[in-house]
Amino acid sequence: DKDGDGQITTKELGTVMRSLGQNPSESELQDMINEVDADNNGTIDFPGT
Repeated sequence: DKDGDGQITTKELGTVMRSLGQNPSESELQDMINEVDADNNGTIDFPGT
């Protein structure tokens, strides 16, 4: 959560994945987020932040 807003976006997830040597497409990143996106807002949320 680079900007401290309590959410992980596809952009932030992509940055992390690329730093680990991966090169996921935007569609793959969105699929990853959708798997854990409890409220369907397109991001991974961290409650209480």
